[in-house]
Amino acid sequence: MYKAFRTNTEEILKMESSIKSTDIDKLKSLQKDFKQKIRPFILPKDDIINGETLKDTYFPTSKDGKPYDIFISHSHNNQREAEILAAWLTKHKGLSCFVDSFVWGSADELLKEIDNKYCKNFRKNTYDYTKRNFTTSHVHAILSMSLLKIINESSYCIFIESSESLNLVCLGKKKTFSPWLYEEIEYMKILEPKEAKLKLFCKAVTESKDLTVKYDVSDLDNFSFLRYDDFLHLRCMTQTL
Repeated sequence: MYKAFRTNTEEILKMESSIKSTDIDKLKSLQKDFKQKIRPFILPKDDIINGETLKDTYFPTSKDGKPYDIFISHSHNNQREAEILAAWLTKHKGLSCFVDSFVWGSADELLKEIDNKYCKNFRKNTYDYTKRNFTTSHVHAILSMSLLKIINESSYCIFIESSESLNLVCLGKKKTFSPWLYEEIEYMKILEPKEAKLKLFCKAVTESKDLTVKYDVSDLDNFSFLRYDDFLHLRCMTQTL
């Protein structure tokens, strides 16, 4: 990751009139039937699941073998705004954008498939608590490593601010109730910036600001804020490293 930015739902909704529902549908067409695809991996003959294969199949971190240009971090309740932003950047700027629901299967559905196989007491129709903790730790570790890899390999990250993603302000500090947004923001803050294969040029991008790493989501001021006009004047140039 070269740099992280932030925007908000108000700026994104200004883009809605310049895209069509078919633009979003094209991105949604990337979704796959993950249940059918993963069952051979979670039902191996030797009852030993290959974690790497499962991760690469269920949580792929590249598109056609290439890293994404933009990783979009958003609340589940801002799914619509994430879709609009991704469709707009794809259509008007030719950028490949990662939105988890477009590409990844549901971690909860994956966990349920595994739990039904390895943790369920069918006689009592209950689940073993200890085994459930064990399977949850595996699935969440796989998801965390996939998030780390895709954020690290994407050229840029954009965090969508809203009352859904930043749920609470306490003593002037922004808080989130989402452990996954907290994790994504922390990765964006602590990953060492590296040269990007894609250069973006706009006022917000060229403003110089030191990166301060803190363990609080209120420290989002280090992410340059992108307004609608910044997106409109965004220019892209690919370069070979």
